[in-house]
Amino acid sequence: VERLPRSTSEAMATDAKEAAGVPPALTREVSECGPDTDRFVRLLHWLNKGGSQFPKLYLKYEDEDYRSVHTKCAVDSDEEVVYVPLAQIMTTEKAKSSAIGKAIRNSGYVMNCSHSWLACYLCQEKHNPDSYWKPFIDILPDKYYNMPIFFNEHYNKHLKGSYSLEMAATRNRQLRQEYDGIIRRCPAFRKYHYLEFVWGRLAVITRIFSLDIGGRTTDGLVPMADMLNHHPTRQTTWGYSDRKKGFVMTTTRKVGAEEQIFDSYGRKWQGRYFVNYGFTIDNNYEDNDAVIHGSLSEDDPQYSMKKRYLGGWSSREFQPQAQWNRKAKDLLAFFRTVSANAKELGTRPNFNAPVS
Repeated sequence: VERLPRSTSEAMATDAKEAAGVPPALTREVSECGPDTDRFVRLLHWLNKGGSQFPKLYLKYEDEDYRSVHTKCAVDSDEEVVYVPLAQIMTTEKAKSSAIGKAIRNSGYVMNCSHSWLACYLCQEKHNPDSYWKPFIDILPDKYYNMPIFFNEHYNKHLKGSYSLEMAATRNRQLRQEYDGIIRRCPAFRKYHYLEFVWGRLAVITRIFSLDIGGRTTDGLVPMADMLNHHPTRQTTWGYSDRKKGFVMTTTRKVGAEEQIFDSYGRKWQGRYFVNYGFTIDNNYEDNDAVIHGSLSEDDPQYSMKKRYLGGWSSREFQPQAQWNRKAKDLLAFFRTVSANAKELGTRPNFNAPVS
């Protein structure tokens, strides 16, 4: 492939910026966006016009599948680097209040996964050339071929023995069931193809933020903030500020000039990174592919009581991490309940509490 001379590519970038009316203050933000320049010019202009602020950051095109966010200057610890007002955050509530959201709610269908609300909304807005969200939707990936749910036998044979295969198969079943359930009850969604719905769900799971807005927990897609790549050691913390009426991202340590700035997607084992995001990381000390299965025997004399304590579950599978967290508590609580005798059950014990 013949590359354009630098002077030519710079001229094209300048033309794109001028055509979009990009303010001079945003010139650096799009200076290294490569083939994505026109799309990112529109995104950054839209964000700037809507009140979003990220004056010390810029986007950089690395290759077809990798973009990054860098600092224009040194940034101190505890410094606000991204602000996005509520109007430019695509929340689950906005999805539910949209035309397609109302149609699904009126149909009586109950979503199995809350991410599906935003996925359906993305499908609707992607087909609307006048959508308010068009500058944001236009920068979302067109394809997710790095995601294991699309792998064929050629790639899957290299994953033999990994629980990722079962996770990907389960995800595919869940996506199909959700889509079929929606179109069965809601005719308005039948005009969207199954793969469009899958595209929407993948866009959501790879970019979602869990936010507390006005005392209510919700999910949201936050433009610009969702461009930060993952690093196990987080450099930022974020959340919704009711006082500022928007999403705020703040540094947790100093970041040098021209350095890539990272967020953390959380501490996960490799299989979850792989199936959810399409990548794995080196030296993942949380890595644990072990799956522990547990079941309550129907012959157990206290079967009914134990099943009630277990929330109706008679069998579970767990993938514990090497840390004391909710997953570890759930695992121990399940097996303590399963193995408890009548006397122990009669005392209504707290099986989540550590015993040593």
